[in-house]
Amino acid sequence: MIEREIKFRLPEGRDAESVRAAVESAGFRLEPSGTIAHEDRYLDTEDWTLYRAGIALRLRADEHRLRLEAKSLRSTETESLTRTEWAQDAPTAEPPWTALGAGPVAGLLQPLEGLGVAKRLQVRARVRNDRECFRWLRGETLLGSFTVDHVSVPPASFREIEVELSNGSREALGEVRRAVEEGLGLQHTAETKLAAALGALGEKLPERDERVFALDHADRLLDVAHKTFGRHLGRLQWNEPGSRLGVDPDYVHDMRVACRRLRTALDVLAEGFPEALRENLRGELRWIGRGLGAVRDLDVAIAHVAALETEGTTFERPAYRIFAQGLSVRRAARRLEMIERLDSERFRTVAAQARAWVEAGPPAADSVPEGVTPAYAIAPRIIAHWKRAMREAYERAEQTMEEPDLHALRIAAKKARYAIEYFAELDGPGALRRARRIATLQDFLGDHRDASLLLSRMKKYARTVPKQDRELVMGVGSALGHLERAVRIRRGDLRLAWERAVREEG
Repeated sequence: MIEREIKFRLPEGRDAESVRAAVESAGFRLEPSGTIAHEDRYLDTEDWTLYRAGIALRLRADEHRLRLEAKSLRSTETESLTRTEWAQDAPTAEPPWTALGAGPVAGLLQPLEGLGVAKRLQVRARVRNDRECFRWLRGETLLGSFTVDHVSVPPASFREIEVELSNGSREALGEVRRAVEEGLGLQHTAETKLAAALGALGEKLPERDERVFALDHADRLLDVAHKTFGRHLGRLQWNEPGSRLGVDPDYVHDMRVACRRLRTALDVLAEGFPEALRENLRGELRWIGRGLGAVRDLDVAIAHVAALETEGTTFERPAYRIFAQGLSVRRAARRLEMIERLDSERFRTVAAQARAWVEAGPPAADSVPEGVTPAYAIAPRIIAHWKRAMREAYERAEQTMEEPDLHALRIAAKKARYAIEYFAELDGPGALRRARRIATLQDFLGDHRDASLLLSRMKKYARTVPKQDRELVMGVGSALGHLERAVRIRRGDLRLAWERAVREEG
């Protein structure tokens, strides 16, 4: 179920009646509908697996029943909190659980089974809420609910207004928000009750702390290699629960980027890694990255087709819609394969090996004799090498304009950009500006690559369309023509993208 709401935290001295008056002055009507009380126990593992996966899980008890409820944490819209909710009857036993009964929440959490989440759940916070409820109406039309929450999170308490839309246009929420913000000077809040409860206990939700991997001007190349690897391994591990869960595609993207940066570090900073470790991890990271990439590429394709359908003609939209359905089926299959890969003994072994290497500290100098060179002294040579490789790849691509050479240029741009970023803390803000310029070339070529892959997939789909369905055949043909035009790169556009990437570089 999709929840759309706005929330206002009431400061001391502000009464709820003034908020109700502001809402009613905007042309709405609030009709009392009773009071309810419930207690929420927020559940998560000791390492906050669910929070890192992008959801909150709670046991909600009222006078009638005990429910197990989950809610996505990230809002998909900016004007209101738009999140997905799942609910089912709670198990009779107290957490942790060996398994959950069938239901929407159990289905949601199933991809996390390989992490043993249900068996590690514990109560992380308790919240008591006494709620005054109102029906939110425009005239006689019910739009949703307006509630005044008296929230107790010992030793603290606060009051909060929630306005939830269940019927009608989303613009109604915007009207309420403007009436309260402009009339009373209150700003809507996105802070969850879980965060408030932890704050009352002097705790806070976890954040990824990368300070231990900050570079120092005294660092050697082997130190840069070790810190760079540790930073991106942490990002890969942080995003694993969300990648498994699949509610927000950004997690797979972020985990894939972390994997890609780890692989690239083994090449760009090769002299700072022990050879045996480098050779072993290169292939294993490629294997992990392929599993993530298969899902991510389809996420990108589905989003691209959705945009094309919105912009397409009435004639083309059925073709895009059916094509997108096929992509979604394929994505579901690739997700299952990805989760099997993450659940495998091979992945656990690689992850444990990588963690152990990071936790052991920088490698001994005799295992990487060239890694003892001061980072500030060797960085210019390494960066120059990868920039030169990028220029050579550009010259080939600009001459041939062939797909393999354009793809090779994109990879070369990625390595040159990462080489600059790996040493950026030692080189100052100008390094990041240079890296961002190269990123524009990488993005330009990446968009082309994504469009090319989409065109290839759509050509395969076109061959499956029944010839007797003339309208669909013509719609697919029109859509293919649109994609073929979009895929073409003119030599002048490539030159312009290149000049933007390397300007001021000499």
